[in-house]
Amino acid sequence: MCTTHCKDLFMSGKPAARVTDPTACPLPGHGTNPIVSGSPNVNFDGLAAARMTDKSACGSAISGAVSGTVFINGLNAATLDSTGGHGNVLIGGSGTVIIGDTVVAAPFSGLLPMPVHFTDKLKLVNNVTGEPMPNHPYMIQRADGRMEHGVSDADGFTHEVSSHLPETIKLFLEE
Repeated sequence: MCTTHCKDLFMSGKPAARVTDPTACPLPGHGTNPIVSGSPNVNFDGLAAARMTDKSACGSAISGAVSGTVFINGLNAATLDSTGGHGNVLIGGSGTVIIGDTVVAAPFSGLLPMPVHFTDKLKLVNNVTGEPMPNHPYMIQRADGRMEHGVSDADGFTHEVSSHLPETIKLFLEE
């Protein structure tokens, strides 16, 4: 319940509709019944998302007052107050997913430089057998000419190679 600054609070959208959310159907004998079909692969709060053409238990397909900007599997998303072919109205929805059709442009200040950092190990693999080459001496030549010598570990990996700039490295097997 709002007790202070209530005039500053508003919801710029409607709760998303899901399978099991109720609809109120005005046809005799239909009453309140749930949405029974929804997206096969989009869930809100663990329930299939409802879209235009999905049906309620009374057979009424969602047909109006759907989102004009959010599409699920190519179909308009259904929300609280969406309507069905029988004149029914969705009267329930998600408590955590709100769908709004108001477009508000976000300020854009340009892209910031992104630091590049690379850290990885190389794996020595026998090109005939395809097996890792454990305990094998190697040398890595860095782009600046530095040479790093080592012996591969039990799984055939070199030491970690790390750089904050893009670079080409060369790996040499030693005897």
